[in-house]
Amino acid sequence: MSDVLRIENLGHSYGKFKVIEDISLSIGKGEMSALIGPNGAGKTTFYNAISGHFPPTKGKVFLNGEEITGLTSHKVVDKGMCRSFQITNIFSELTVLENVIAPLIIQRGKHFKIYGNIFKDKQIVDSAMQTLEQVGLSDRADQVVANLAYGDKRLVEMAIVLARKPSVVLLDEPTAGMNPEETENMIALIKKLATGSGTTFFITEHDMKVVFSLAEKIYVLHQGHLLAQGSPEQIRSNEQVQEAYLGRKVHA
Repeated sequence: MSDVLRIENLGHSYGKFKVIEDISLSIGKGEMSALIGPNGAGKTTFYNAISGHFPPTKGKVFLNGEEITGLTSHKVVDKGMCRSFQITNIFSELTVLENVIAPLIIQRGKHFKIYGNIFKDKQIVDSAMQTLEQVGLSDRADQVVANLAYGDKRLVEMAIVLARKPSVVLLDEPTAGMNPEETENMIALIKKLATGSGTTFFITEHDMKVVFSLAEKIYVLHQGHLLAQGSPEQIRSNEQVQEAYLGRKVHA
């Protein structure tokens, strides 16, 4: 299994305060991995540093063997790594289809000033519809996003990310705010996409049921350091991990 994402000695500081320090990990192509940790462990800073939100203070990030350390977020996306945010990042006033067409316009170097005519581009429309089919929203393509249920809005966000055909997707709390049925549907969708899309998913999630349902390998951050890594079974039984979660055992 070749590494699609490799991180070497990553660190980020604000002045003398080290938020994350010396984090190294490798994710193989097609491997489903998860990053967990208590609030304040440094997960968001870690995601921001590898996705181009800001450059890390130290360390290197490699995507498909190419160093992307310090690239801006849009350049990181161009290289093949996309991020889905915890809070839905979509255009509520547009239709589902229009939301998915938007990143395809950008990817092809087109401009929003011709957006009104973009439906004449069969290639873009077909590609957007194929992505909506992947996430189960093709029958709602013409619906305005503002009118959708919360779970469906998260699916639109997933479609926006997948439309760029990324090699790696960072999923930030993919089930946040969802009810149990929506959560189960999202778990099933991520499993299906991980198997059939050729995309590698790296998730951060507080819901341990979601983590243990999806991840083949789990990385645990605590106070900015990588506390543990291993299979779900190894993480579940790790006493240091249990202590990091305020003494509570990690349940599947």
